[in-house]
Amino acid sequence: MARIGYYVHGRGRGHASRALAVTRALRERGHELRIYAGGQAAELLGALPEHRPVRHIARGLGGVVEVPRRVAKDLVEQARFRPDAIMSDGDLPSLLAARARGIPAIAIGHDLVFSRCRLPEGLPRLRVLACRRTTWASSRARHAVAVHFLPIEPGTPGTLVARPERRPPPAGAAAHVEAGAVVCYFSEYDARGMIELVARAGRRVIAFGAPGLDVPGVLARPFDAGAFLAHLEAASAVVTTAGSNVLAECVLAGKPVLALHDERHHEQTLNALLAERAGVAVASSFAALTRDTVARFFDRVRAGGFARVDLAGALPDVPSAALAMLDEARRIA
Repeated sequence: MARIGYYVHGRGRGHASRALAVTRALRERGHELRIYAGGQAAELLGALPEHRPVRHIARGLGGVVEVPRRVAKDLVEQARFRPDAIMSDGDLPSLLAARARGIPAIAIGHDLVFSRCRLPEGLPRLRVLACRRTTWASSRARHAVAVHFLPIEPGTPGTLVARPERRPPPAGAAAHVEAGAVVCYFSEYDARGMIELVARAGRRVIAFGAPGLDVPGVLARPFDAGAFLAHLEAASAVVTTAGSNVLAECVLAGKPVLALHDERHHEQTLNALLAERAGVAVASSFAALTRDTVARFFDRVRAGGFARVDLAGALPDVPSAALAMLDEARRIA
């Protein structure tokens, strides 16, 4: 049995949902855990008995200021807990503290694809470089699990590529599902205009993460993982921001995607382009989205014009890859 300090980036739900799966696998192995998360991640992880709240690193100047403060706190916490290994899903300070203390560390993250994997030719180089800059500490970790929504090869030693664990909907969740509806999910954007475009195309819409939205033909509901998975299984298509985790859910379920991105968000822009090149999605920026784009997307959905990728057959799931990397890190240490 080992002591594991597991740190989770606080922005979005993808990091935290992965952490739920990986920490469950670690518990089943008998490891002792402490889970550190703040922000949105704490909303999913805060009820776990191993959870310890930390300040998450936000974008911009505030995040830059917070990093050294968090590193100092993580150094103290790691000295007290004395972990055998650190796992970090997108959390920078914990990796810096672990390096300073000589503790083996495993970096986990979807952004590691851009620094530790073989990317297809022709992606916008400046966007790729921008993504690599944000993962400079993770990219130098000796052990890493790069999480992706498409089959891809690792490009650096000590890297495993994995997919999110496919989660079945909870029992009874399918009882209130509308078969053939379009599922919409926007984690952090005002999506009213985009959802209206989909509804005007004559589609019944189930919009997650937009409670209180009053648009004809749209059922707006707060995000609930079980309900989302149940509706995803029965959906005809998905309209969503191009986050890695939600794209993986769609690929695993075999659902065509209208993958939307903010031009200022390099990672999601690259995700959308990669998904479109693989034939599993249509990519569009928020600013470029029009009624014609939406109509062409649904014409292609009706024609069955999207590829299906056997992601489950191509890549191991994240918990399996994380456990393998942990074993390797402890063996070397």
